[in-house]
Amino acid sequence: MNGLGDHLRRWAGKRPDAPAVEFQGETLTYGELDRRSAALARTLRDNGVVAGDRVGLWLHKSIEAVIAVHGVLKAGAAYVPVDPSAPFKRAAHILAHCEVACVIAQDDRVEWLRKNSSCPIVCVGPAADASVIGWEQALAAVPAEDVRGPVTDPESPAFILHTSGSKGVPKGVVLSHGNAGAFVEWAVAEFGLEPSDRVAGHAPFHFDLSVLDLFATCMAGGCVVLVPESHAGLGGALNRFVAERRVTVWYSVPGALTRMLAARNSGLLAGSSLRIVLFAGETFPIARLRELHALASGVDLYNLYGPTETNVCVYHRVREPDVAQERRQPVPIGRACPYATTFVVDADGRPLEHEPGAYGELCVAGDSLMLGYWRDDALTAAKTVGIPRDGAEPLTAYRTGDLVRVDDELDYVFCGREDDMVKIRGHRVEIGEIEAVLAAAGNVREAACVAVDGGSGELVLEAYVVPDEQPLDVPALRRHCLSEIPRYMVPERFHVRTALPVTGTGKIDRKRLGGSRADAR
Repeated sequence: MNGLGDHLRRWAGKRPDAPAVEFQGETLTYGELDRRSAALARTLRDNGVVAGDRVGLWLHKSIEAVIAVHGVLKAGAAYVPVDPSAPFKRAAHILAHCEVACVIAQDDRVEWLRKNSSCPIVCVGPAADASVIGWEQALAAVPAEDVRGPVTDPESPAFILHTSGSKGVPKGVVLSHGNAGAFVEWAVAEFGLEPSDRVAGHAPFHFDLSVLDLFATCMAGGCVVLVPESHAGLGGALNRFVAERRVTVWYSVPGALTRMLAARNSGLLAGSSLRIVLFAGETFPIARLRELHALASGVDLYNLYGPTETNVCVYHRVREPDVAQERRQPVPIGRACPYATTFVVDADGRPLEHEPGAYGELCVAGDSLMLGYWRDDALTAAKTVGIPRDGAEPLTAYRTGDLVRVDDELDYVFCGREDDMVKIRGHRVEIGEIEAVLAAAGNVREAACVAVDGGSGELVLEAYVVPDEQPLDVPALRRHCLSEIPRYMVPERFHVRTALPVTGTGKIDRKRLGGSRADAR
């Protein structure tokens, strides 16, 4: 297993003038990316960064951010990306908890960092004074030979991604070069990525979908075309981007694709250069997937599954029967990737036979499984389970918290989050099942369901729906639900919205659903 940075060096030697990164009209070649990231690595080393250290990246998506990622890896350190829109308090917690040896930041973050951090600061922009390393200065260093070609231990950390914690404190997921490399090598082979590919960089760098954008593209010698942050949530702008930038591979959460399909210029996708569309992170409503399949005929569609802790570990290539008109349920998440071993366990943590009808929590072991949570051995232990093996030590597997069912073709079907299971009138209800029914109704583009306090201490269900066209016939939607699910699962109230709130990574932001109930029906 090679280090993630080895692919950059290889293509810089083989095709130095080939485009590696493109952003808003600017292109950086493989040779330039290799030279600039090596210079940055030397600057980091000269300012005290050693192998095994962490370096914070508090940057907007940009060519400079890509240089920073590779520069940190060349220095033998792990990068810690911080959401550029994160409140200072959250950013401060992440940087302090990871004990970063240096921070590479946008110029508008530097003043705050000078007052609240004691580590060296590299500014993407001119330095205000000698206490900060300016970007030109950082890239002016002469790379040392050991910076250009260190031997990378596959077990050494490559990056730490932070996810929401149940106690309001972000969890740092530590992933090694080997963890990421297992997924990257598979992705290049499975999707046939080549130097001619132009892969859209839609995901922010603190989101695990960016691993494919940054590293699978680099391994294949293709060009990552960064999607401007200003395009997030704007379906029409994303459609123009795909068409005008000649994107061949797209990877995002389904919500982004749903907004692209809803835009008036969605027809641009039909005549684009797209050959593969990958989606992950949440359920893709079957009606919208059917729409995408019809619009972008000839484009391969893949449903990818995997939490940050495992990256992609299960996948499903969409087939014609998956989008048949009579189908009402979302497509399966599929089967395990070659580098992953998966199990379904019951409520007591006992593995079940992989046979039709098996239902329980999905657990994942294998090469892509994280090293653990940063400085939290107790949480790491709580999230793992030992799977018994004949004549061998138990296999350590990650408990995803996701409920799945094995279908008749032995594919996994996602049934919802274990923590999304709620009690309604004494019945155990899966929120995901209700959302699938809502999304399959006529004139429904997006839908979400939440359980809220009904005022008497009991939970009630409320639905938030974005229609294809106004007005939405709510009584008809209620009748549709009654025909598909038991009465206790039918939402008490329906809220019609023009759009659903989304997080910085494009997923539905369930915490922001609610507010005024004047429009409830």
